[in-house]
Amino acid sequence: MDNKIIKDEIFGEIKNFETEVDWLGRKISVSFDDGIGHNWSEEKKVEEVKGAIEQFKIMYFNQKEWDEKIRDRIVEDLHWLAEDWFSSVDEEDIDGMIEILEKNSNSKFTEKEKEELKEQKVSKKVFKNGIYLESLNITSNGDFTVYYYDDEVFFAGHWIDLMGNISGEFTGEADIIG
Repeated sequence: MDNKIIKDEIFGEIKNFETEVDWLGRKISVSFDDGIGHNWSEEKKVEEVKGAIEQFKIMYFNQKEWDEKIRDRIVEDLHWLAEDWFSSVDEEDIDGMIEILEKNSNSKFTEKEKEELKEQKVSKKVFKNGIYLESLNITSNGDFTVYYYDDEVFFAGHWIDLMGNISGEFTGEADIIG
């Protein structure tokens, strides 16, 4: 499996069953080898990875829709926790957090949103727009795990993970890890 290169017409050279792609203006890491058995032949591993690449293209060509759907689910599952963790932020750090959140969401907050954050209240919209996809693992049957990040604003350096499949179903709830 070391130094294995697969060429794809969309993603170019995929080395060691991983690549980086542009996802809504950010580079993310994508791994295609989650479904591989350790005792499989090289040929079977390559076949599995090619299948995973094809599954990922479904998400890749519909990035906005997938990102929206995933972030909506994360908000549904973890908004309460983000608000709880944010309530423990030191007041002197809040302005810096607001800057980070504005950078992550590519927009400026309204004065009302800034005041809410200064009162350590996090709206669902602010939470949703403050997280972004950092990496994704996918298998040839379309099962995936996404890893979102918040630049240490809500969860102190922990990632948010969520598992699902290409059919649009999520398996379990979003969680914080790491």
